[in-house]
Amino acid sequence: MNNSTLEKLSAVWTLATGRPLPFLPEPKEIPEDFPVWFPLAGLVIGLACALIAWAVVWLFGSFAGAMFSGVLIALLLEILTGWRGFNGSALFVMRFFPKAADAAPDRFTAQPMFFGAVFFAVRAIMLAAVANAGGTCWLIAVLLCAYFAREELSAATTPSGTELIRSNAAERRKGAVAGCVLILLFILVSRRIWGAAGMFLLTWLTSWYLIKRTENGTLSFDRRAFDTAAYLIETVLLILTVVCVHR
Repeated sequence: MNNSTLEKLSAVWTLATGRPLPFLPEPKEIPEDFPVWFPLAGLVIGLACALIAWAVVWLFGSFAGAMFSGVLIALLLEILTGWRGFNGSALFVMRFFPKAADAAPDRFTAQPMFFGAVFFAVRAIMLAAVANAGGTCWLIAVLLCAYFAREELSAATTPSGTELIRSNAAERRKGAVAGCVLILLFILVSRRIWGAAGMFLLTWLTSWYLIKRTENGTLSFDRRAFDTAAYLIETVLLILTVVCVHR
């Protein structure tokens, strides 16, 4: 691979997750023809999560392995993204509890860390429930949809009136098509038509609604809002996955 291709791959991974890959050079700037292929990053992460869950359950048994894999995967996802979703969601939820912000500084339940810990616990429990039900392949669908949402939300308008991540229309269409094709392949291979299709539809509608709000000027996105929205969508998808595998 030439340096241009490596730079593009590095830019895709860095902007999709928030952290550069250790064996790829960190991009100095976003290439003009930046390919927004975030769903491919979601596929890689989803496969890794599914393999980790399967291996841990195989080593430690159904219940203990599921509990351990839930915490482990939740932790690895936070480390991968630099705890951006954790921090952003905690601050976002605090807006709905104005009295908490005025509480004494030593009150832990009034701190962003408390709300972030609640989100982390919910995600770990949902991941454990999926692993315990033998639905580790569903993690691929969750991460695919979550990173498809990132691809769609990357076109959101920033406070300065520009796209959050600038990319030409052709490359952006390629990213959207790649996401749709990968999700369709998952549906065909797993034969979980209604569950996976419902997750994808919810992801697309939510992303579309948020993008429309930015276009109307009622909402603007910065990197924190982008990470928070993607994190919350991912968490909702995990909850829906538990419903799918336990129904």
